[in-house]
Amino acid sequence: MKKALIFDPYLDTLGGGERYTLTFAQGLLSQGYSVEIAWSDPQTLRNAEDRFGLDLSKIKINRKAFDFFSQKVSVISKFFFTIKYHLIFWVSDGSLPFLFAKKNYIHFQVPFKTIGGNSFINKLKTIFVKKFIYNSLFTAVIHEKHFSKRKSFILYPPIDTNSFKPENKENIILSVARFDSPSHPKRQDVLVDAFKKLYKSTKEYQMFLAGGVHGESESLDNLKVQSGNLPIKFIVNPNFDKLKSLYGKSKFFWHAAGYEIDEGSHPENVEHFGMTTAEAMSAGCVPIVIGKGGQKEILTNGIGLLCNNADEIASSTINLIKDNKLFKKIQEVAMEKSKEYSLTNFFSNQKKLL
Repeated sequence: MKKALIFDPYLDTLGGGERYTLTFAQGLLSQGYSVEIAWSDPQTLRNAEDRFGLDLSKIKINRKAFDFFSQKVSVISKFFFTIKYHLIFWVSDGSLPFLFAKKNYIHFQVPFKTIGGNSFINKLKTIFVKKFIYNSLFTAVIHEKHFSKRKSFILYPPIDTNSFKPENKENIILSVARFDSPSHPKRQDVLVDAFKKLYKSTKEYQMFLAGGVHGESESLDNLKVQSGNLPIKFIVNPNFDKLKSLYGKSKFFWHAAGYEIDEGSHPENVEHFGMTTAEAMSAGCVPIVIGKGGQKEILTNGIGLLCNNADEIASSTINLIKDNKLFKKIQEVAMEKSKEYSLTNFFSNQKKLL
């Protein structure tokens, strides 16, 4: 049986990128690979199963590989350690490794403007890379300044469109994003400001802010203070069933990552794709988001609304509350668009990649 090794240094954050990585692992299993994750704590996979609704029981934890990749070792050592694998899928933290499996795939979830390491050595490393995998065209364009387009492959994130379905819609505005995301802050504070503005016009809506935290979160504490007595509820570390329910009954989806960011100067600080936006669309939520980064790839040709600030988010939502016909139209095209990111398409494109 062919052996595959996966390394994701952010695995325990259990964000959208980790759903991507673990779904990629599922695809490898279905294609006859035995799959190992370079990680130290088996509980992380159990937590991921609960958070993402994935069956990860056939994936093995490889502590030795995690320890190996966590320390500086010689190129010779890396050669003998990695050459025994048929495939390695490596999530980059902004640097490039030396990998010597038969097929080496480097996945960039973040559009890093610079790649760490000596430029000449990095060129040597790319010789052994089969493909650079990107989660969006936005990310790819940034990195094709460093690497050959010939080695680029865009594999859009997997959205479980069979699970995220509309239910009986209520007057709920939903946002799903990590509360502690230092690489690109999700800016829920902007959404609280937008809701304050909307609440002055209509008292019929409430807002749910759902997301993960890893330990204590000053950002979450500050948001609770900022929300005051407004009808804003915080859903911390929701499991998969809870997320399905939240998406299903919410009418609007808000997202503010990238607010006041120049995406040309700091592409890493905007939304690189927008998995939660696509999930919300699948469940019949109308997306109203800050128009930066990968969000512009998802929301094209009247699919949702791209905004610049809290005022626009609030006013756009109020307009759609008043115009139910337009709301329904956007809802329908958004649901149809979300199918492009289905699990079926993800696994089909992954098969083409391999």
